[in-house]
Amino acid sequence: MAGKFCTGVVTHNSFLPKESKAYCEGMQWRMQGTALQFPITDNPHLADSPAAVTWGLGWIVADNAAPGAITPSDAPCCAVPNVVVAS
Repeated sequence: MAGKFCTGVVTHNSFLPKESKAYCEGMQWRMQGTALQFPITDNPHLADSPAAVTWGLGWIVADNAAPGAITPSDAPCCAVPNVVVAS
């Protein structure tokens, strides 16, 4: 659903804008090319921070879709382009 916040894990706090943004950014990072070209180790957030964790979870959603497309149900809070994620 458009405008919904999510972090890739169930939380009891529905308003986590920084984490929700990081989740989508991690997914979009991985969607740009192969896992070797856009590795999870390129996470720009402070290690072990909530934003770093959710960025990684978003990256994993995209990586799990490869080779294929991410379905909107896998990323209800992110704008998901209709592209194939490269292996």
